[in-house]
Amino acid sequence: MAKTVLLKGDCLERMKEIPDKSIDLILCDLPYGVTDCKWDVIIPPELLWDAYKRIIKDNGAIILFSTQPFTTLLINSAKKIFRYTWYWQKNAPTGFCFAKYQPMRVVEDICVFYKKAPTYNPQGLIRLDKPKVRKGKRSSGGIYRDGSLQKDTIYDVTNYPKNLLNFPVERGLHPTQKPVTLLEYLIRTYTNPGETVLDNCMGSGSTGVAAMQSGRNFVGIEKEEKYFLAAQERIKKYAEFEAETINQVESYKQSAA
Repeated sequence: MAKTVLLKGDCLERMKEIPDKSIDLILCDLPYGVTDCKWDVIIPPELLWDAYKRIIKDNGAIILFSTQPFTTLLINSAKKIFRYTWYWQKNAPTGFCFAKYQPMRVVEDICVFYKKAPTYNPQGLIRLDKPKVRKGKRSSGGIYRDGSLQKDTIYDVTNYPKNLLNFPVERGLHPTQKPVTLLEYLIRTYTNPGETVLDNCMGSGSTGVAAMQSGRNFVGIEKEEKYFLAAQERIKKYAEFEAETINQVESYKQSAA
């Protein structure tokens, strides 16, 4: 059975309790620093990446939601391990207050970072009844013995994912709550059953719910008591067991063993 651990407190402090290279996927919607809300304060990037790089496995992925101008700051803070971006297309726009001056926003960035190639399980593939062959380009100066520039490629599946993800907005307990369906899609893409997902700014616990529904272990951190309690209650409803709040380093290590 998958394990769930919820930690209340500042994520930079609580992540110190997590053993080195023990996390398979970090999936987090960090504060962007674009509002005056108490919780919307940017975490110092240097300290954040020091923590992330210590706890993530060498082939683990770090996937972070963002919007501009925070996206640029985020990528520039870890350019050596930034790889690519997904785009979440919402069914409901934001930015009505500025609609007379600029286009409303329906897309949010999902930035992918990793050191070594992580697990990648493309979702939604369709297996073909009959494999297709795509001929490689031919030229007398080709790099292969038959003069080709590219080898023939055999496809037995189709419908590979594009980088635009369409998921409806989910209204919930937190103002920036992400859809469980989107989070589950990303978790299933970048991890295998039984592996461990961390959300160090878990808000109302959507990532935890998605992880449990996917059969993954989950570690969630939240400093705002209102949202921590909401996440705890919400996760209990989705679990066949009670999520345990861990407050000691020793207890966390025992739970992760």
